[in-house]
Amino acid sequence: MTLASPLVMVIFGATGDLMHRKLMPALYHLVRDGEMSRDIYIVGVGRREITTDQFRELMARSVCDRYGDTLDLSLWGRLTARMYYQKGHFEEKVLYDELTTLLTQFDDELAACVPRFFYLATPPEHYETILKHLHKSKLSEGCLPASAYAAAKRAGGQGFAAYTRVLIEKPFGKDLQTARHLDQLLGRIFEERQIYRIDHYLGKETVQNILSFRFANGIFEPTWNRKFIDHVQITLAEDVGVGKRGSFYEGVGALRDVVQNHMLEMFAIIAMDQPRAFDAQSIRSERVKVMKAIRPMTPKDVDTSVVRGQYEGYTKELNVDPRSETETFVALKLMLDSPRWKGVPFYLRTGKMLGKKVTEISIHFKKPVVCYGDVCLFPEDKVLRNVLAIRVEPDEGIALRLMVKKPGFGMALAPAEMEFTYKEAFAEIEQPQAYERLLLDTIRGDQTLFAHTLGIEASWQLVTKILKRWSVTKKAPSIYLKGSWGTKESDRLIEKDNRHWFLDED
Repeated sequence: MTLASPLVMVIFGATGDLMHRKLMPALYHLVRDGEMSRDIYIVGVGRREITTDQFRELMARSVCDRYGDTLDLSLWGRLTARMYYQKGHFEEKVLYDELTTLLTQFDDELAACVPRFFYLATPPEHYETILKHLHKSKLSEGCLPASAYAAAKRAGGQGFAAYTRVLIEKPFGKDLQTARHLDQLLGRIFEERQIYRIDHYLGKETVQNILSFRFANGIFEPTWNRKFIDHVQITLAEDVGVGKRGSFYEGVGALRDVVQNHMLEMFAIIAMDQPRAFDAQSIRSERVKVMKAIRPMTPKDVDTSVVRGQYEGYTKELNVDPRSETETFVALKLMLDSPRWKGVPFYLRTGKMLGKKVTEISIHFKKPVVCYGDVCLFPEDKVLRNVLAIRVEPDEGIALRLMVKKPGFGMALAPAEMEFTYKEAFAEIEQPQAYERLLLDTIRGDQTLFAHTLGIEASWQLVTKILKRWSVTKKAPSIYLKGSWGTKESDRLIEKDNRHWFLDED
């Protein structure tokens, strides 16, 4: 399969927010820039009582919201001519029968076996139902005749893997047991090479740049270890609440919604060893090794190294239980049992309604100790740690805090910052959005930026232990003020180690 090959993108949950804000604009942009075939069929699947023409109007609004007056009307007309809406309930067989008829029509139009991409953009409770029906209806087998499919299966899947792929949004389960169940179901229907588990943070330019930044610059990788690094912080802060997502967020919480996927994936990229090659297998393998090396948490560790909070007024949000104890904030301290990172703590925190919207990874280097007997060149209290701060969003870039001499007489020190931003350094280059990159890589068959089943299982092992301990202690989350940086317990979590949250210092 090449980027010029025709394809059909079947999107379950196509009238939802993800389709409106991300997927449809991304598909249009990729086709406009020649990154994706113009012979693309888009089939939206949903329960809303709308026609194909009404669906096309909804998609037009999505693209106009993003591209406005720059919309290529000729191209849009070509896209909408192959855009369809299939109304139905995910649990009903008739929906999949009608899909089979429609997709067969596309094969007949092009006199070809059109590769099928099934995108699950629905709430996770629908995943199992959709997957089972894709299997029963044989939609998951593509358009290959049964005999050809069986032969391809015996040959190890090489013959049919190009014809069907499944894209599935996080969360992948709600605990270790359900994650394993979902993975087993996927494995019975698809080969691993056909499964694309989407964590859109892995598609962000700055997250990807961490690899090149680390391994292409000789001044960093030699110091990327316990000998030189004191600790690492990862903050993913949102300045908004749950909004209209109250019914989804209830019973999920920040630990499942953000820590288990986004934060642990960023953590793995920062902590991974150098891969043997820049290919999917090598990079994903190193990320998985990091996940497996996280020191297991005992109940006591959960009590002392994990804190949770809830922003004031959360229980008054739409579709939220007035007695809810769902956490909207989590901070935790992780340790790795690996030669590179032994003894180096990783502090992670995430939450809603915090001081500002920012995602940042900061690497805090050890202070230099230059002393001869009782005489030190620089008193320790006058020297701040060198900090390498990687800003994922907004204003993507990298900054390095250094200690320099203040101008004037004497030897007074002051911190100074060297900064690089993508916006300034590459002003002439339009950065691809995360979903554009992930969709393109799916077509290419490149799984580098997608979560691996072994990494997902390792992350759920950690998260499930925390959830079980919370269910035993039944301690309610602490309340924190909107616009703050979370709970006082999160400050104590890091301050008891004589450290401070880096962003709070700004």
